[in-house]
Amino acid sequence: MNNWILLLTYDNLHLTKAAIDTFRAQDIEGGTQILVVDNGSSDNTRQWLHTQPDLSVVFHDTNSVSGGWNTGLRWLFNTYWKEGKPAPSRAQHVLVCNNDVLLRPDTYRWLLAGGEGFVTSVGDDSPSSINPPYKPPTASKRPHPDFSCYLIHQWVWQKVGEFDENFRIAFGEDWDMHCRLHKAGISAECIDLPFYHQGSATIANGSPELKRRIQVQADLNREYFRQKWGMAGGSPEYYAYFAQLVS
Repeated sequence: MNNWILLLTYDNLHLTKAAIDTFRAQDIEGGTQILVVDNGSSDNTRQWLHTQPDLSVVFHDTNSVSGGWNTGLRWLFNTYWKEGKPAPSRAQHVLVCNNDVLLRPDTYRWLLAGGEGFVTSVGDDSPSSINPPYKPPTASKRPHPDFSCYLIHQWVWQKVGEFDENFRIAFGEDWDMHCRLHKAGISAECIDLPFYHQGSATIANGSPELKRRIQVQADLNREYFRQKWGMAGGSPEYYAYFAQLVS
C-alpha cells in the first residue's frame, strides 16, 4: 500500500525541511512517499528540492492553496508518475500537510485508522505537543476538521470533487470543502491527535505587499463563501449547518 504525503509549500525553506524530516520519520508499515507541490516559491526552495532524490516534486505557480492541493491530488489520485511514465496503480489515501507543521511519528498510522474517508489531526501551537511519550488519541473527536493536516481517501475525492479554486490565494477553501463533505454525507472529523502548527507562516514571514494581497483576497473569499452558501464562514449558522441531517 502506498502511504503518500502531499506537502504544499511556499517559501520558508527552513520550515519545509523540518516538516519533511517528520514525514520521513513516520512509523507506518511500508514507509511513506512524499510529493511536494511547490506553490510558486521565490526563495531557495526549488533548488533544494532538486537535491532530494527521494521526493517527487510538482511545480505549481498560481500561489493558491486550493489550486496547489488540486494539482497534487490529481497527480496522486488520477495517476502518479515514475521515471517519466504514468504508473499503473493509484494512491488510495493521501495525508495532506502544509509546510509549517511538524508531526509525531505515529500521526499517519493513527489518522489512517481514525476515520472512514476524511480525518484530520488537530493543530497545537506548542512544540511540546509532539514530544514523547506518544499517547494514543482518546475516543473523543472534535466536530470540525483542521485542514493543515488531513488524510483523504480516493473515494472521497471522487465523490466530492476538487477544491473550489475560486477561493484564491488562501482562505475559505476549507470552509467550503467541509460544507461539501457534509452535503455529500461524508463525516469530516478531527481526532484527538496533536501536531505542532507554526501557524500562518506565509503571512507572518511574508513581505508587506504579500500580507496586503492575502488580507484583501481573504475578504473577497469570505464574500464568495457567503454568496455560495448563504451564510458566513465560522458563524453560528455555519456551525449549525453540520448539525443538520443530510437527506
